[in-house]
Amino acid sequence: MAGGLTVRAKCVLAAGVTAFLCGLALQEPGLTRGGLLAAALPLAALAFVHRARLQVGSRRSVTPDRVNAGESVLVQLTLRNASRLPTGTLMLDDQLPQQLTGQARFALDGLAGREERTVSYRVPALPRGRYRSGPLRARLTDPFHFVDVMRSYTATADFLVGPVVERLPGSDPLRSHDVGDNAGSHSIGAHGADDASTREYRVGDDLRKIHWRSTARTGALMVRQEERPWQGRGAVLLDVRTGAHTRHHTPAVDPRASDSLEWAVSAAASVAAHLLVHHQDVELIFDPTAPAALPIPEPSVLRDTLAVITSMAEPDLSGLARQLAHAAREGTLFAVLGTPDPASLHALLHAHERRADGAGSGLALVLDTPTWRGQAPEAGTGPAHDAARRLRGAGWRAAVVVQGQDVAGAWTGVIHGLTDRSVAQAAVRR
Repeated sequence: MAGGLTVRAKCVLAAGVTAFLCGLALQEPGLTRGGLLAAALPLAALAFVHRARLQVGSRRSVTPDRVNAGESVLVQLTLRNASRLPTGTLMLDDQLPQQLTGQARFALDGLAGREERTVSYRVPALPRGRYRSGPLRARLTDPFHFVDVMRSYTATADFLVGPVVERLPGSDPLRSHDVGDNAGSHSIGAHGADDASTREYRVGDDLRKIHWRSTARTGALMVRQEERPWQGRGAVLLDVRTGAHTRHHTPAVDPRASDSLEWAVSAAASVAAHLLVHHQDVELIFDPTAPAALPIPEPSVLRDTLAVITSMAEPDLSGLARQLAHAAREGTLFAVLGTPDPASLHALLHAHERRADGAGSGLALVLDTPTWRGQAPEAGTGPAHDAARRLRGAGWRAAVVVQGQDVAGAWTGVIHGLTDRSVAQAAVRR
């Protein structure tokens, strides 16, 4: 709390004191009383406003507190005068998120006794991240503008902005057998018939169901399962390595147009949301320090996780090899990759060996990151195209993505097996 008498109040106070002293010296009772009254007015206003500032409470809310990038939120501020006496005019300054300049300012007429009033403002669309609005500062004054007192409140409100989620075409997502990963028998060609009815041990499984022969053969604890139907399980690999992405020095309205990492996060969110809509079990793979992939039971968990995800200083994806192998063995693997490197490709190619029948393990979107720096796409050449060809040779469906292409278009390209040239031409036409 800060502030006090204004210049006007100080002048009136000085004039009142002078008139009071002159009245005493000249023995003029009228001048003395007038000076005393003039001097008392600013002091009375000061006492009134200081009392009022202690009686004005504030609370806030943000609606909604979770949005997707490109959407705005509404901040509501409610002020209540707990006293029976009215307040003077209030000037409100609310702190905007740090990524925005300036403050939200309001002029509020005085509150009557016990009155409650709400003001609101809309925060413009923000890129992906966690944000905070507040705290509020209120400046109180009296009707004569003798006193200017500032009060700072401590309440703040946080909200999350998740990535852009595009609706992907197709009534059903690709199933594992659509890309050669038949969940009913995909282990037979690699390890034998016994493995068709086994899976890797999970916490809580009955220890009596451990299949020791498969455990000895694979090196991982395996358990028996009576049936092996297709379970609709998908894992989304999001490449968040710092060195795998690039951004343009000029920010764009849509951050995905200037930052390849933002495009990758949006693509991973869109694919995972598509799987969830069609009632598939979804896992997110991105953190090599995690013991296992992150389960995504519902869209809110997906949005909250991807809202705050940042790049990691990992040299390659080899730290995710175990998570990738487990995901490929249990279902379909969807990968969104930045600039590829040999070690990362090795981890992907060996996550699920191509079988004798030619089946593969998943789908991959490989970002041609130089195009995010303004370089023109060169169809068929470059590290991204070489990586896509190697993945396709191992049975994956892989497509190269260039800057300016939307997620839905890239998804269509990888589903229908468009060539690199046709994908690039489609992006240029947009």
